[in-house]
Amino acid sequence: MTTVCVRITEEEKQELMKYGSLSQTLREAMRLYLNIKKSQEILSKLGDLQAKNPIKITAEEIVRSIREDRDR
Repeated sequence: MTTVCVRITEEEKQELMKYGSLSQTLREAMRLYLNIKKSQEILSKLGDLQAKNPIKITAEEIVRSIREDRDR
């Protein structure tokens, strides 16, 4: 396991310790940060794909299609 050193103020340390042990809280924060970055990358790629292949159906058509499926 890799060791990472982080410099934080005493106030930041006390704030983090409200949520559990310092190491556990920082691990969870890193996981959340990485998940957010991955999500941003995926959404960016999705936006690029949607720009290349625009949807040729309107929201109203989608709603009508859903209603038709429900009525069957």
